[in-house]
Parts: sequence; structure tokens; C-alpha cells
Amino acid sequence: MRIDSFLQFFVVKERKFFPLFRQQGELFLEAAKLLAEQVREVDEVKQKQLYREIKAVETRGDQIAATIYDEINRSFVTPFDRDDIQKLASRSDSFIDLINDVGKKIVMYQPCPITQHMIHLADFVVEDASLLCDLFSNLEFIRKDTKKILEQCKRIKVIENECDDLYELSTVHLFANVDNPVMLMKQREVVIILEEITDCAQDVSNIIRRIIVKFA
Repeated sequence: MRIDSFLQFFVVKERKFFPLFRQQGELFLEAAKLLAEQVREVDEVKQKQLYREIKAVETRGDQIAATIYDEINRSFVTPFDRDDIQKLASRSDSFIDLINDVGKKIVMYQPCPITQHMIHLADFVVEDASLLCDLFSNLEFIRKDTKKILEQCKRIKVIENECDDLYELSTVHLFANVDNPVMLMKQREVVIILEEITDCAQDVSNIIRRIIVKFA
């Protein structure tokens, strides 16, 4: 048994990580909703403004992730294994980074048109973000809400599988309908990153499941 796990039975746990993860979860949802709005926006000026808002959220996410890393180094006892907290913070940061990345690509590339597949993927990102936001809000109560948390993790896995299928459908559609190879490349990169966001959500969910196995 790791020393962190052993000491948790005897020492008052450090609670300061939970508010930080709650804030990170709220940023997931804020960024995802902005992205869903951006992919539906046809005005380039408004698209750029939405991206600036996404970038601001991503910057706040970076600050929270940095704070979590600092707290790991300063804390004698953590509520979960240090490695799990670090991995959770890292993949959470990646989730927002990927949203920022696809928002930037939409502004830079102007993929035309934004397909229904892209919009559908962005909506799945919002659902993932909503689930993760709720999961992060309940990390402190992981022993009490284990069943609910596992159901939410299961839904994230279902979303990831559905987005894999949607990615394949989108790729087939693009190759069949886009004649301009440059535009094809731009549109496909947007689709790839959107699908990667749902993969990242699955990674975050898997880390939470591992925490449950260890501590719940």
C-alpha cells in the first residue's frame, strides 16, 4: 500500500483540491458551450470573438492546473494518490486545451461548410463537459455517490464510442463530397480534434474510475 493511502486512515485529509477540481469542471462546461456556439456561427467576426472567449477560459484552466500541481508539492497528505491527482489535473487541462485548439483551427482555417457531423461532435463535447463538471463537483463525496459516478463514467464511454462511429462517418462524407484537397484537409483536422476531445474525456473518466477502485 502506498504511503499516501496508508496515512489517509490516520490524518485529516487535505480538502483544498476539491474546490480546484470543481472550478476546472465548470470551465469544461463553459468552454464546451462556447465551442458549440462557435461551430454554429457563420459570421467570421463572431467566430473570432467566441474563440477569444474560449482562449480566456483555457488560460484560467491553465492557472488552476498550475495551482493543483503546486498544492500537490506542498501537501503532506492528499485525498487520493498524488499520481492520480496529477494525472487528473493533466488530462483535465488537456480537455480544455483541445477545445481551445479546435476553436483556433475554426478561426484559422475557416472550414466551409461546418458540417452536421462537426456540430453533432461538438454537442457530444458539451455532454461530456456536463458529465465531467458533475463528476468533479462530487469528487469529495466519491464514497457516497459511487453508483452515480460510475453511471456517469459509463455514459462518457458510450459517448466516446458513438463519436468514434461519427468520426468514421464524417471522414467518409468528406472524402466523398469535398473536391478541394486543401479544404478537405482543414475540415478533417477539425473533425479529428473534436473526436480527440471525447477521447480525452474518456481518459479523465478512467482516472476517476481508478480512484473509485482504490478508495471508494
